[in-house]
Amino acid sequence: MLQSRKELLLSAIKKNNIRGIINLGLRYFETNNESDKVHYSPPTIQVEITTLCNLKCTMCNHTYMQETGGNMNLESFKKFIESNPHLQKINITGIGEALMNRDFIEMVKYAKQKGIYVWFTDNMTLMNEKNIQKLLDAKVDLICISLDGATKKTFEKIRIGANFENLLENTKKILKMRDGKRPLIGINMVVTKDNYQEIEKMVKLVHELRLDFLTFMTGYFGSKETLPLSLDSISKEELDKIIAEGVKTAKELEVFVISWPKTQKSEKTGCSMPWTNPYVTYNGDVLPCCFIPQELDGRKRDENIMGNIFKEDFKIIWNNEKFTSFRKRMKTSDPPKSCKICPNFYGLS
Repeated sequence: MLQSRKELLLSAIKKNNIRGIINLGLRYFETNNESDKVHYSPPTIQVEITTLCNLKCTMCNHTYMQETGGNMNLESFKKFIESNPHLQKINITGIGEALMNRDFIEMVKYAKQKGIYVWFTDNMTLMNEKNIQKLLDAKVDLICISLDGATKKTFEKIRIGANFENLLENTKKILKMRDGKRPLIGINMVVTKDNYQEIEKMVKLVHELRLDFLTFMTGYFGSKETLPLSLDSISKEELDKIIAEGVKTAKELEVFVISWPKTQKSEKTGCSMPWTNPYVTYNGDVLPCCFIPQELDGRKRDENIMGNIFKEDFKIIWNNEKFTSFRKRMKTSDPPKSCKICPNFYGLS
């Protein structure tokens, strides 16, 4: 997130010299051509270090999962980093709250020592001055705050167990304690039927807090429990009007918005994640993308599990028969089940 192609290129040169440049070149070429079998190592990966969470958010399928899950340990994390020398950017975020894993800050520190750009999404409930200072000392690059309501009433209705004032206080602490503009601090708002009317208010809140960015994400409703929160019941005209007001205000206040909610499906289906951004679960399973774990049983479905890093090398998994078949099927009229209900697959995320 927020790392330009130029920065990726410079990082590749610094880490792997000519091999890094070749790896990036192959990535751009084979991703654009949607090659089933690829010849590069992914420079960006998302690693889920925990599935434990202290909140019960209404739009999150984690709330409705039966098993509690667990944590990835530090040694497993280090081993994974070591086995991927071309890794340039890592998102240490899963379906849990990162600070529920006691090794989290050490993981950030280790990845940074390896010259990797590190970012994560956080619900901000477990932040305090001690944790903030440790993250700053570790040189984390970016923190994306999960904030799904611009008012106390809406936010606390959605993120059950969180406190609106506490989140704002912790956000202000980080902004005050950070060194200049590092790490970058911004907000991610998952847009649902319960909060879409606060899009413009969120823009104003980001401006008020003097944050670096804002991104809106369409919810992934992968279960009968979350489906009622879908925007499907809201007319396109109403959504477009509210988004237009938000865009206008963002321009006036000079708020940097990475992405706005989409209200119309793309003419062409598909996405690049199985080529660009694989997802590793806390127990080592490799999934094609970060949307699958958000589906209630997506992470358990055999067709979605490409392999396990605790049983075989990631480089083998990345190009095995299962992964290449998944990429190939995505381009057909009968894509994998998880893709069929994914907003990103239809250009709506």
